[in-house]
Amino acid sequence: MSDILTERVIQLIVALAASLFAVRLLGKSRGNGLTRMIFCIGVGLVLVPALVQIARQYFGVHDGRLTSILSRMAAPGFGVVLLGVLRAMHLMRNRQSVLQEQNVTLKEQAATDPLTGLLNRREADSLLEYGAQRARDNDYYVGFIMVDLDHFKEINDKHGHQAGDAVLSHVAGLLKSRLRGGDIVSRYGGDEFLIVLVDPDADKIAQIANELRELIETRPADFEGRKFPIGASIGFSISRGHSNWTTQEAIAKADAALYSAKAEGRNRVAGSSPYLRIAQTA
Repeated sequence: MSDILTERVIQLIVALAASLFAVRLLGKSRGNGLTRMIFCIGVGLVLVPALVQIARQYFGVHDGRLTSILSRMAAPGFGVVLLGVLRAMHLMRNRQSVLQEQNVTLKEQAATDPLTGLLNRREADSLLEYGAQRARDNDYYVGFIMVDLDHFKEINDKHGHQAGDAVLSHVAGLLKSRLRGGDIVSRYGGDEFLIVLVDPDADKIAQIANELRELIETRPADFEGRKFPIGASIGFSISRGHSNWTTQEAIAKADAALYSAKAEGRNRVAGSSPYLRIAQTA
């Protein structure tokens, strides 16, 4: 076999290998028509001179001028194939980037309440377990504040669920605006919110809870040009790393304090903790 023929056979093999690789990339990247066209042109520029040379060798085709012209097509053909490979790889990377962004979005959606944008109850419970372990390791305080909107059902009944949704979103924004970045605020039920304060000042948790109550009371929600005054009953508890309380027991203590606040007239704060000298009511 002549050297030229050997060269053409190698071109043919390389072009076919590049084509197979390209097809695989296109399958992963969902390449568009332009990328496929680039590959077709490049592979064609490589295959035609190789096939002509083989035909000339075995079938007696002796058009030297045509062969000379076609032989010059191989080099740009490989360049076009390379361009197609690079484009396919770029498309694949873009596709992977989109998939990663979609995965992040899905995780965020699974972790948050769609109405308020706060953490949902499941995600809050998951973070609490991690936070509880850190509290035990470092022996610091963890504060739990339960917020329940007073007479919220009346808003839904009289003005519709859209008005109720607007009130919930408004309150969620107020709570987030008052808390630190490391604190946890979640929608824990229909109109109930759980706030977890990481390493708070144990003697000031009642003050913080009352500030949240006042913030809600003095900042009515707005819906379709109408103001909706809101009141909230709040219960709190506080635990410490070396405490025997579990996070769920601490939440239950805060919830019990909340119901005490409601029983005492609503729109107030009640608390219970072995680390405060007395239960506090604002």
